[in-house]
Amino acid sequence: MVRVLEHYCGFPVPVEPVLVFVGVTDLKVVATQLGVRVDEERQVAPLAPLSGVLTTEQVEQVHSVARHRQAWSRA
Repeated sequence: MVRVLEHYCGFPVPVEPVLVFVGVTDLKVVATQLGVRVDEERQVAPLAPLSGVLTTEQVEQVHSVARHRQAWSRA
């Protein structure tokens, strides 16, 4: 997925995997996948102040490419 976005955008598209569980009553996280952030719904708000690495224009370009069906036909 990242390769497709980077190919059509022409710049690196950094990705950090996040799993967000909604409506769970109990969540036990075992640290086996250290590269994946696991949060409950109430923990998503603290992500807002994190600074991004893409400019507004780059985010719009990634969004545009991600929505383009032909970009994914050969993925």
